[in-house]
Amino acid sequence: MGVQGFSTFIKKKTPKVGVIVDLLHESKKKDILIGIDGSSFIFYVANQISKMNSLILFRNYIIEFFKVLKENNIQCCVFVDGFNAYDKVNEHEKRYIQRTELYRKCADQALHDVECKQISHYQFPHPLFSKEFTSILKEINVPVFVSKFEADKDLAQWALDNQSDNLLGIFSNDSDFFFFDTKCYYFPLDQLSFNQNSITMVGYTIDKISNSLSIKKNKLPFLAALIGNDQTKHIRGNKRFGLKNTQERAIYIVNLVKNQNCSDLVLIKEVYFVTPQDIEKIKNSIKNYSLESIIDKDFLIEENSKSKFRKSIISNLNIFNNQRKESEKNLEDVLFSISGHTSRIYNFSKLVYPPQYTTHRHCFEPSNVSFENSILHFTTTLSSHLFGLLVELPDRAITKITEFVTDSSIQLLKLEYVPDYLAYSHHQCFSNQVSFNQRLFDYCKLLNSLSYYYSLSKNNTCLINPITFDFYNFYIITTWNFILSNSLKFSIKIEEWMVDTFIIQSLFLKNEIKIEFPLQNDMFQPLYIGEFFLVTLRWSLDLSDAMALPKYVISNGGNGSIQPGHFFETIYIHPLWRMANLNRKNSSKLLSLQNSKLSITDKLKCLFDQVSNLITPLIINQFTFIKSQLCFQ
Repeated sequence: MGVQGFSTFIKKKTPKVGVIVDLLHESKKKDILIGIDGSSFIFYVANQISKMNSLILFRNYIIEFFKVLKENNIQCCVFVDGFNAYDKVNEHEKRYIQRTELYRKCADQALHDVECKQISHYQFPHPLFSKEFTSILKEINVPVFVSKFEADKDLAQWALDNQSDNLLGIFSNDSDFFFFDTKCYYFPLDQLSFNQNSITMVGYTIDKISNSLSIKKNKLPFLAALIGNDQTKHIRGNKRFGLKNTQERAIYIVNLVKNQNCSDLVLIKEVYFVTPQDIEKIKNSIKNYSLESIIDKDFLIEENSKSKFRKSIISNLNIFNNQRKESEKNLEDVLFSISGHTSRIYNFSKLVYPPQYTTHRHCFEPSNVSFENSILHFTTTLSSHLFGLLVELPDRAITKITEFVTDSSIQLLKLEYVPDYLAYSHHQCFSNQVSFNQRLFDYCKLLNSLSYYYSLSKNNTCLINPITFDFYNFYIITTWNFILSNSLKFSIKIEEWMVDTFIIQSLFLKNEIKIEFPLQNDMFQPLYIGEFFLVTLRWSLDLSDAMALPKYVISNGGNGSIQPGHFFETIYIHPLWRMANLNRKNSSKLLSLQNSKLSITDKLKCLFDQVSNLITPLIINQFTFIKSQLCFQ
């Protein structure tokens, strides 16, 4: 998020502080190197495509963008966020409430407008976009690094470490970059214009900002802390000066600092009612903008890439301090890579903040659904076991989880509970002290899929082969079994044809069958059931990583890779849903569908008649197996 109100203020300031840069024009003069804030870029792309929650459209845009960069010899390095930073807990609570309000509002609108004609139902790309994004970058050989915490400082440090005539700048929408002395441009993504023939941006440098404001460059971090960044704007007693908005506050405090004739402490007290702890928080916030100068001129050649970066690119990334337990470093090897399946690394912040951990969740759900009957409540058993896995055995007596949820009036409620524990922790999983079969048994038990486990293990009489282990079937079967086991309490009656529709669209995606459906309005029911599926899948992926299942499969020669885009796609599910719903209401087809002797092939081709030619024997076989493992209530 960055510094409140400053971005709007500096972009409107006259004379103009930013300069227009044509990236493709610059690339004709010399080789260009850019850094990209991956989390900001995900949001930017999601807001550019016509369906914000479409992974297909998202994927197409990402591939096209990086293709244009490659064709013009523009090298790039992408950084994505890791754990939540503890000093930003208040900011994360604020964002949680804001997002919950938007999700709730959109869900309420969709509930009363089932064709969703008037709404953009997803205000934010769901967390699986992060995994999809890093999967795409790996596929097209773009260097990507996951930071230990938020990526902004690592990206700024990388830019300083790699300063040269070739380094043009940083792409982000985090206004903290106005205050890092990276020796290069900062390009706000909201001022980026992209097509196949042109990439134009507006670039800002700290020197130009300093000159424009008539404030010394070394005072700009102090200015950011006073205006209010993610660490300081929630300080209790923050004086608002009766100003109408954050932009006015930015202007007011810029003038205070520009005309400063007192000590920094006096000026801080002019802006905040502060305690000694607040003073320390402000000091730490200012220090966060400090970057280290690196003298080492050696270069690192990235694997599978011709990109050259100084060795210091890795110096502050992917590395826990030396006192950390070896087990946590093992887990980090999966989390801080693009090999793991986890969609939300911040869920694993329990590793760095024991024994107390605070979390919060939100999803697309109407306000008339009580918490006891909500998706968030249904999936609490999964999150509780995930957090339990992250606790070492000796620490279990003192560990508690604090979770924020909201009631129907968006009031913040605090739930405190002790995690649910298995007989082992992630440590035993990563050191292979727990057998693969045992981990799969416990995982399937949590996802209410024991019958599927017994099918895999032939009633527990044989070892499951990790080389042939199919993660796709594993996730889709266990996720649907979990949903079906909670379906009686769910506010929508989940009928068999609905599940069939979701499975067929997943199999089309898995087998990369492309269908050109006309873009239509979404519908509430598949949206809401789809949210249940996605939320459950996300926790499933995190549990899987904490149990080291991908690590075990890969280390034994199996294929541990998946793509979230192979499970759910909004531009597929809604047309298929309409098709199936219409056909099951057709009197002649209804008689056929009710015929118990009707084969699965004929049933599917009757439900999905417009795409019946795409329902191949392979699709039929995969569908039949998945359905055979589901337990309908």
